[in-house]
Amino acid sequence: MPEVKLTEEYGFCFGVKRALEIARRSLREGKKFDSLGPIIHNEYVVDELKKEGVEVIDSIEESKKNLVLIRTHGVPPEIYERAKSLGKELIDCTCPFVSNAQKWAKKFYEEGYVVIVVGKKDHPEVVGIVGHTEGKAIVVSSSQELDVNLIRNKKVGVVAQTTSRLDMIQDVMDRLVEEASEVRFANTRCNTTQKRQEQVERLSKEVDVMVIVGGKNSSNTRRLYEIASKNCKKAYLVSSPDEISGDWFYNVNSIGVSGGASTPPEMVEEVYEKIKNLLGGGGYGGGKVDARQ
Repeated sequence: MPEVKLTEEYGFCFGVKRALEIARRSLREGKKFDSLGPIIHNEYVVDELKKEGVEVIDSIEESKKNLVLIRTHGVPPEIYERAKSLGKELIDCTCPFVSNAQKWAKKFYEEGYVVIVVGKKDHPEVVGIVGHTEGKAIVVSSSQELDVNLIRNKKVGVVAQTTSRLDMIQDVMDRLVEEASEVRFANTRCNTTQKRQEQVERLSKEVDVMVIVGGKNSSNTRRLYEIASKNCKKAYLVSSPDEISGDWFYNVNSIGVSGGASTPPEMVEEVYEKIKNLLGGGGYGGGKVDARQ
């Protein structure tokens, strides 16, 4: 029977756990609030909160409630100012790692550096980080996107979207060192993200099939899928056990499973168990492995 391996770390990260604890505690206290954008990029979690009255809104003006939740990805400073002008209170669930990236971007900008953000331009976390530079930061996902005319012989300060892959950052840094007069880098990557990416990197090189569990709109989950796809010819991204197909595991010797930071741990475990059941049961050596070793 094929062996099924589960990375040591999977499911909610610290920032997501913290945000959900704040949201659920607020609900227990009887507070009524809406969420400015989905609290995390996971449809299952968002739907569960919706059942308790938490609606997802695109702007503060949409909410008829006095309380609005700021999601884990954070927001630009003007959102706080707008909320104050509207007389609304905020439940701030910004991930501390994201807050750190915002702080460094602001610091570099105020010290006269050209600020480079390595990440996805349209991602809400990146939008929030750029907002802390009065919209002046330059967002790139690779060195090819850099306009050398904007950085040549300039002082450059670099921060990264917390879920950025290390190779993406290194690619951009290598080019900046060639063109800029000074380069400062604040390591704003989430340490949990780094550990999980390292574990998926190792495990995906060892197995015939790799399954990543998480929301299709989740950046950290997609990063894991990208890493797995580079190392494993059969890599799949699923949001629930229902998407698993037994055909994926025909004539293979080993299967790896992991999940994104916004994925409920029980969802990863359900996928793991379904794969084992499809293969005829779990009594053949499948189990959790520490992919860090």
